[in-house]
Amino acid sequence: MSTSASVRPYGGVNADQRASERRERLLDAGLDLLGSADDSVTLTVRGVCAQAGVVARYFYESFADSDALAVEVYERVITNLVDETLAALATSPEEEQERIRTGLSAIVAHLAADPRRGRLIFTTALSHPALAAKRLEMVRMFAGLLAAQAQSFYKTDPTARLDAVARFLVGGFGETLTAWQHGDLDVTQEELVDLCVALFASSAASVRD
Repeated sequence: MSTSASVRPYGGVNADQRASERRERLLDAGLDLLGSADDSVTLTVRGVCAQAGVVARYFYESFADSDALAVEVYERVITNLVDETLAALATSPEEEQERIRTGLSAIVAHLAADPRRGRLIFTTALSHPALAAKRLEMVRMFAGLLAAQAQSFYKTDPTARLDAVARFLVGGFGETLTAWQHGDLDVTQEELVDLCVALFASSAASVRD
């Protein structure tokens, strides 16, 4: 009897669909709070439930606590960023600077389209205990993806130099994006991409040689 009640449609939407919709609202509310431009905003169960319009008991059907929500929000943002960048690279011209431009343009455009994403990745994750380790994983992952792309493009083997260059570029690119998003770097989106393309292309010489 209780089983049938739990799956009974309400307003044409069954229980699983309602739970999924609540989960999506909580994730988006989590991104609102974690990616807020107001540094005083913190992520709490009460706060995210109020933002999402969901009562607390429904929060716990999807997440163990606020840290679990924060980690899932972060991982979702990173996954979407990687997927969009790799999709762009899959149709990129096979010319060095154009390929670099395609990848960097995709990243910058994705973050610029929703400033919450960049604030979460580059600012919030530095101070949020549950996300600090995730940010380190993210840097290693992007460095690995960059190194793999370079190996494939330049037909080179993995080396300590390639790994060092990839980490240097990913770290520098992240700092540059952070400065731009905070308004400390007074350039347009197009100028930012042009600058970073030139820096990445000049570093490519150390990989080719």
